[in-house]
Amino acid sequence: MENFVILIQASENFRVLIFSTTSTLFCFLSLLLFPRFWSAIVSFTSGPVKHIGNPRGSLPSGAGLFFSGVYMIAGLIFQSAGNDFLERTDLLFYLAPLFLMSAAGFFDDIYEFPWFPRLFFYFLISLCFVVVTQPSGLLSEPDPQNFAIISASLSVLVLLWITNLYNFMDGIDGLAASQAIFVLLSSSLICLLFGVSKPSPFIFFLIGPLVGFLLLNLPKAKIYMGDSGSIFLGFFFGITLLHEIDVSIWCWLILLGWFIVDATSTAVVRLLRGENLTEKHQSHVYQHLNRMFGVWRALMAVHFCNLFWLFPMASFCFLNPQIGFQIFIAAMLPLLVVHLYSGAGQTEPYFLRDK
Repeated sequence: MENFVILIQASENFRVLIFSTTSTLFCFLSLLLFPRFWSAIVSFTSGPVKHIGNPRGSLPSGAGLFFSGVYMIAGLIFQSAGNDFLERTDLLFYLAPLFLMSAAGFFDDIYEFPWFPRLFFYFLISLCFVVVTQPSGLLSEPDPQNFAIISASLSVLVLLWITNLYNFMDGIDGLAASQAIFVLLSSSLICLLFGVSKPSPFIFFLIGPLVGFLLLNLPKAKIYMGDSGSIFLGFFFGITLLHEIDVSIWCWLILLGWFIVDATSTAVVRLLRGENLTEKHQSHVYQHLNRMFGVWRALMAVHFCNLFWLFPMASFCFLNPQIGFQIFIAAMLPLLVVHLYSGAGQTEPYFLRDK
């Protein structure tokens, strides 16, 4: 009997591996044709192609629609084959808003809509998702009626901020995709090493399409994910942390720590300086690193912090869930100090001002 159970588990893991590998190859091969697709779209619409993550404006943006589409199609096929991608009751409520977010981002990549209609649309999708799925990751009080409005409001705000900050951080080649791969791999690895259950296919399946995309997005990039990719990824991580899929909300927030601290500290400093947050700028810490050391060293700095600070702290948080919030604060404070000293929201880092 034990051998039979082991055989079933091995078969399930093999199917997950096959689907992940296939989606990686399919995404890579389809994205090789994306520049022609993008040229046809731009020629047809005559829309402006401008995106903060596309400094070389002639390169195709909006490739996020492809890797997000490959991910959702692979998940649906996996589910229809009798496997557990998501609970059937959750499938529509999770994938539908993800598709709407990616599609809205793709249209913005083409037409560049004003910020308010975009934000209002993201707010509506976030509100509907929170009302329908009722996440309890932020507040888990035993009497939900007394905390329903507070919890829902906080959940919508967190979902909106995570979605937008990921868009803010899509500014240099390879950063947004490699960060997403790090977060997904780390959560899966923590779950495998310290958890009692295997990682959710809902999480693990996204790694393959992202790897396929990253192969064409590393410096010097041939394509960009655009808003269709960054908005999708931000909303995806908002879903996973609010519903605490695989790991707790504090583990997810720690793994996303660099993006959260960089985007939040930059926005707060710019507000204090009286700047308009809707205007494009070059004052994120990762942008300072890119200008001073080049894109490869900037990526190495981000992932050095990820591997040797955030991953160990997230693992410690997973093993000590009763003090998860305290561990999250302890992980973020040194990052915040480093970011402020490195010129978050400023025109240049503080350590260069006396030179």
